[in-house]
Amino acid sequence: MFDFITISDAVKLCYSGQGMLVDVRPEEEYRAGHLPMAENVPLKDILDGRYRPDVDIPLFLYCDTGSDSLLAARKLDEDGVHVYTVAGGIGTYKGYLEK
Repeated sequence: MFDFITISDAVKLCYSGQGMLVDVRPEEEYRAGHLPMAENVPLKDILDGRYRPDVDIPLFLYCDTGSDSLLAARKLDEDGVHVYTVAGGIGTYKGYLEK
């Protein structure tokens, strides 16, 4: 079972080492601007089963609006990975974006 989390809570937890941000958007969108500390793993790689995270901390998945991260969360949850999906996606973030 996966849960929902706000983007501000996900960022705070990542800064304190209690999780990892995963941007599930295509690489082009990731390079245009992404959350600090976020790793890019496109949705297609997750759905195809090519992404197998080897971490013991929760993953906080986000996209533009929250719909693709929801799909990714369902898939990773089925694979036994502890995941959260960021409600509302990156569109709800008002802070600095890395490029």
